[in-house]
Amino acid sequence: MATQDVITIPFDMPRNEWSAFAQFCKRVDYGTCTRLASPTTTYNGRVEGDVMWSAVCMLQRQLAEAGFAPR
Repeated sequence: MATQDVITIPFDMPRNEWSAFAQFCKRVDYGTCTRLASPTTTYNGRVEGDVMWSAVCMLQRQLAEAGFAPR
């Protein structure tokens, strides 16, 4: 991954919503990202579906670090 600016977003939400959101993130897969992505949008030369999938994977790791690892 290229060096990029990092954005930190504080996000307060009740624990049960975090648990449900973690389940949602578990169910999103690469196919979902590519199906929902614009076929013409790119980010620094990467197609939108790939960038979306990368973001979902990062989010899954952050949720796991916070104790929400529904796998």
